[in-house]
Parts: sequence; structure tokens; C-alpha cells
Amino acid sequence: MKLKHPVVHGHPLHAMTSDLPVALIPTALLAAAVERARPGRQAHDTATAANGLALASATTAALIGWWDWLTIPAAHPARPIATLHGLINTAGLGLSGLALLVPRRRLELLLALNASLLVAAWLGGDLVFRLGWRVRPAEELEQLDEGRTRDEARAVVDKHERDDLLLT
Repeated sequence: MKLKHPVVHGHPLHAMTSDLPVALIPTALLAAAVERARPGRQAHDTATAANGLALASATTAALIGWWDWLTIPAAHPARPIATLHGLINTAGLGLSGLALLVPRRRLELLLALNASLLVAAWLGGDLVFRLGWRVRPAEELEQLDEGRTRDEARAVVDKHERDDLLLT
């Protein structure tokens, strides 16, 4: 059985699931800073909960991201950048998990995670806005570059969406 692309009705699942960790990871950093500045049970519990929610949402996005990566053709120019993007984000999962296990170093670990998130987000933007990964007009342009007519290009992309996407 051929691996389906993680796209639902034209919407890439990785892009959809990455918004929550992008919001929760800085929130966890803020909670860790409060925990450090004003130690106490409530601050600790809040920082732990924020850290846990960030890790859970990031794990979901990462798993879907690696699924997406598996569908990138080896020769596609997006593949090396997507690989680096995924490796940085996966390392970030380790930082977040470690921050849960070693709360006395939570602030430093989450600071490193937020820095890595900026780099990974830049690369993710590069994948979409420069390379056109998961952008239909860019997929059609790739077909035109291969010598197809506009109608042929649209037909190839339409067939890909019918045959290869999770839900169309």
C-alpha cells in the first residue's frame, strides 16, 4: 500500500498542527521564567502543565511532519531543508522532555527550545514560501517545468490529489 500524503481537503496536516506548539512553547518559557522569579507550588504546577502541553502538541506536529517528510521525493529540493527542519524540531522535543524531567533547568532548556524553534520555523517558511512545498500553484509550475501544458499540469496535480492524499 502506498503511503498517503498527510493532506485533508487541500490542507496539509503538519501546517495545521504546528500552530499550537508555536503558541505553547513560548508560553511554557514564560511560565518557567515566572517559576524561577517567584518559586512556589502554583508556579511550579503551571510551568509543568505548560511544558507538558507544549510537548504533547509538538509531538503531534512532529509525527505528522515526519509522515509528510516520508512523502517528499528524494530528489526534490525541499528534501534536505525538510530534513534539517525535522531534525531541529525533533531535538526540540528532547529539550522539552528534558525540561519536564529536570525542572530546576526548565528555564534554560526552554530558552534553548525557543531559539531552536525560531530556526526551525524559518526553515519551515522556506519550504513553503521559497520552495512551494504543499502549495498547489507551485506543484503545477513543477509540471510546467517538465514540459507539460497548463491543462496537463492541472490534470497531473488533480490526479495526485485524488490518488495520493489522505482525504480529498
